Amino acid sequence: MQRAASKNSSNVQTLPEAIEGSPDSEAGASGEPSNGGTLTDTPAGVSYVDGVHWIDLLDSISELKDYFQDNAESGPHCQIPLQPAHDYGPCPLLLYGRFTHASKSEILSILPARSVADSLVSKFFTSIDITSALLHSGQFIRQYNRFWEDPFAAPIVWIGLLFAIMCFSSMLWQRYSDQVPGTVGPNADNTLLIRSYREKVVQCLILGKYTRGGENVIQTLVIYVAIEHFLQEDPDFGTHLLLSMILNIAMRMGYHRDPKNFPVISPFDGEMRRRIWATLYQANLIFSSQMGLPSLLKDNQIDTEEPHNLADSDFDEGTTELPPSRPETEVTPVLYIITRSRVSRTWGKVRDLVTDTTPHKYDEILAMDQKVQADQLRIPPVLKMRPIHLSITDSPNLVMQRIWLDICFLRLKIVLHKKYFMLPTTQNERYNYSRKVCLKAAMEVLEYQHMVYELVKPGGLLYETRWRLSSVMNNEFLLATSILCAYAKQIADTPKSAVEGTGTEEVNKLLIISADCWKRYSAVSKNARRAIKAINLVLEITGTPTASPANTEDELTPMFALQGMSH
Repeated sequence: MQRAASKNSSNVQTLPEAIEGSPDSEAGASGEPSNGGTLTDTPAGVSYVDGVHWIDLLDSISELKDYFQDNAESGPHCQIPLQPAHDYGPCPLLLYGRFTHASKSEILSILPARSVADSLVSKFFTSIDITSALLHSGQFIRQYNRFWEDPFAAPIVWIGLLFAIMCFSSMLWQRYSDQVPGTVGPNADNTLLIRSYREKVVQCLILGKYTRGGENVIQTLVIYVAIEHFLQEDPDFGTHLLLSMILNIAMRMGYHRDPKNFPVISPFDGEMRRRIWATLYQANLIFSSQMGLPSLLKDNQIDTEEPHNLADSDFDEGTTELPPSRPETEVTPVLYIITRSRVSRTWGKVRDLVTDTTPHKYDEILAMDQKVQADQLRIPPVLKMRPIHLSITDSPNLVMQRIWLDICFLRLKIVLHKKYFMLPTTQNERYNYSRKVCLKAAMEVLEYQHMVYELVKPGGLLYETRWRLSSVMNNEFLLATSILCAYAKQIADTPKSAVEGTGTEEVNKLLIISADCWKRYSAVSKNARRAIKAINLVLEITGTPTASPANTEDELTPMFALQGMSH
C-alpha cells in the first residue's frame, strides 16, 4: 500500500475531461440515482436517517440489514460484552433528570477549595479548543477573581458556568483514569463528583430561568451539552434535542444576526457573539450529521460574519472599536474557529445539496466538488495537514486540529459523491469519477483512523488530545467503514464494477485494520460493535480471512506513524 505515502500536497482531484464536458441535459428526476434515506421500524418506534448516513449505507447490503434486525446483539461477531457504564444518572439530565430545587447557598455549599477550582479551570482553558470560542480569557479571569472575593454576589448563571467548566475538566480526568482534583479514593469518587457538578449546572440554569436567555446562558448551555455528549460513547438523540433548544435560545437573542446591524451591542460583545455563533453553527452540522437529520438552520436567514483573527489581548470590555484582524499567518486561538466556520458553511451547502428532496443534476454535484477543493486550498497554511514526522515540534492540539479539518473535507467528498458511488461502473460509466473520489476519500479516512488510534496511545504524539477521539470523529470513521463495506460487497457481486487503480486486497486490508481499531471501543460502544460485525460479515462474504495478518499491522504502521499523511 504505497498510495497514501505519495499523496500530493493539495489533495485535489482532477476532473477528467470526459466528465467535465459531458452534457447533463437528460438528467432529471428519473435520470438521477436516489438518495432518499432509510426508515426503520425499531422497538423504540420508527427511525429515519438521511441518505448520506452510514446506517443507510449498511442498510443497502441485504445480508447486513437482515443480520442487524434479527441478531443485533448476538452471534459470533459479538464476543465482547458491553461494560457497565459509570452511573451518571439520566442523560441528558436537563431533559430526564429528577432533582430537587436548590438555592444559591445550597449550590455554593459544594464548591471545592479554590486550589482545586484553579486546577480544574486551568485544565479547561489549556486543553479544550472551544474555550476561546466561548470565553474571553481576560474577562473570565477578572470575573473569577471577583467571584472568590464574594461568591454570593456572582450571578447564578455565571456560577453555573463555573460548575460546567469544573465538571467538564473532571470528566476529562476521569475518562482516562486519572485522579480528579479534590477527590480521594477509587474512580467511583470521581463519578460522584462529576454527577454533583453536573447537577449544579442544571440547577443554576433552572434557577437563572435559562430559557429567557441572558448573560452567560449560551456559554453555560454549550459546555453543558458538551458534557452530556462526552459522557456517552455513541451519539444520543437527547443531546441533539438540547442543541436545537440552544439554537432557538441563541436566535431569540439575535446571535444569527451580525452585531454590526445593532448599535446596542458593544464591539466586545459583538465579537464574542460571532465566536459563539460560529461554534453553534458547526455543532448543528455535526450533530445533524450524526443523527442523519436535516440541519436546523437556514443560511438565507443568517448574516453573522466570521470572527476576526484577534488574540484576547487585542480587545476587552472597554474596546470602542475592534482592531484590524491579524494576518492568517499569525496563529491565534481563534484562527481555528475561523477556519472551522468556513468549513462548516461549505459542509452545510454540501448537505443541503445531497439531501434535498428535489433531484439535482450531476453538473451541480461536479460544480460543488470543485468548490470543496477550492475551499480546502484556502485553509491557512499552519492548519493544513502535513506529514506526522514534520509535526513533532507542533503542539498535539494543533496536529489534531489539522487532522480533523482534513477529515472534514474527506467527509464532504464522500457525502457529495455517495449516491453515485453506489452505482456500479457497468451501469453508468459517467459516474466513474464520483466512484473514484468517494472510494479514495473513504480509504484515506480509514488510514486516519488507524493513525489517530495509534497516536493517542500512552506515549503517542497525540496522547494529550485523546479526549478528542469521541463519537464526533468516530462518526466519520463509521461513514468510511460503511463505504468500504458496501464497495467490497459490490465487487463480490459484480467484479467488473471495481474502481480502476484500487485493488480489493488493499480495501480488505484497511477493513481488517479498521476492525482492530473498533475493537478498542467495542466494550463501551454499540456503534463500534456494529462496525466490527459489518466488517466481519462482508469479509466472510468476500472470502477474506477476518483475523489480522501478522504483517498487515507492521506494513501499515510505519506509513502512518513515521512517514505521516501528506495532503
